[in-house]
Amino acid sequence: MQFAPKECAWEAPEGRPTRLGIDFRPALVNREGIGRVARETVRALGAGEPAIRLRLFGATLAAPRLAASELDLPASARLFRVRVPSRIWRPLRRLTGLGADDLLGGVDVFHHTQLNHLPVRRAIETATIFDTLYLDGGSGFVDPPTAARMERHARALVERCARLQVPTEHVAHLVAAQLGADPDRIDVVPLGCDHATRVTPDLGRTPRGPYLLTVARLDPRKNHVTVLRAFERLVAAGLPHRWIIAGPPGYRCDAIAAALRDSPAADRIEWRRSVDERELAALYADARLFAFPSLAEGFGLPPLEAMAHGCPVIASDEPVLNEVLGTAAVHIAPLDVDGWFEALREGLELDRTPQREAAARAHAAGWTWDQTAGAVQVQLGRLRSQTSS
Repeated sequence: MQFAPKECAWEAPEGRPTRLGIDFRPALVNREGIGRVARETVRALGAGEPAIRLRLFGATLAAPRLAASELDLPASARLFRVRVPSRIWRPLRRLTGLGADDLLGGVDVFHHTQLNHLPVRRAIETATIFDTLYLDGGSGFVDPPTAARMERHARALVERCARLQVPTEHVAHLVAAQLGADPDRIDVVPLGCDHATRVTPDLGRTPRGPYLLTVARLDPRKNHVTVLRAFERLVAAGLPHRWIIAGPPGYRCDAIAAALRDSPAADRIEWRRSVDERELAALYADARLFAFPSLAEGFGLPPLEAMAHGCPVIASDEPVLNEVLGTAAVHIAPLDVDGWFEALREGLELDRTPQREAAARAHAAGWTWDQTAGAVQVQLGRLRSQTSS
């Protein structure tokens, strides 16, 4: 089944800058994930497109986790920020008739950056859907009640939004096939990784000696256990490397944490649950190899960040990672422990040569936030043509 969006007409007069509203709440409270995408997209849009006026919805009770200097908002952006719980917006819409677009002073287009979307009264709506991992009850990757809520929100966005953004062609196919979106209303808006090299690495916080790096939340979807079993064999074979895992605890992480703790190679494994950007940049810059064994992704930004620092990558043979990383990475079936052992051993023995570093950086250079902003501008052009009255 395919849904039709709510009826809206593009009312901005020819020649006036487009007023683009964006749900900026994730950017204030999340350093990575959706927060990263929202911040970097706004920066790039503000730097390169004078025909867009950015109006950012940042009203949430959650305390900001980034300083104003870290937000680095462009001059064309105006942030609406009050400390109130997000749950009030739907009752407020029912009581007053006001939507998030009204609270921003009126916008032509409002973009939802998260599935749990804001009520919008008049503006044309767009949204980003990053993945469909919450379908089928979460498939063990998301707890079932949360998965049900996420699916409900995603289907509502498909029904009401004039156009959708997705980060990859594979996700575009899934959103059409699984959520019923019209393929002609889906735009691929790829992400960038050039933020990774804007930060000065704090090399004083890297481990002594050579190490393998994985940057991923500790949860079953990220599939740390496959690399763990391969790494145990590497240690038994005499390789001197450590394995550094950088990422917070996630859903159903207890069994994975126990496996790391009880491993015969436990004294060579370090789980860093919280790293800031300077520490992360240093870990990427000094790692001998980056391992990303994820079972499923919507985009997969950490391997590109590693490549931006010249680090060779081994990643899962998974559709999205194949699309994003291509032949610049070595791809192994995610559950093939033998394959991971051989690939990791070969990669660590080859080490970081100038040629391997240059190849990694060259691939990462093709994924920029300016490219993301350009794809958003293309979508706005399509939206104007689609909805002009």
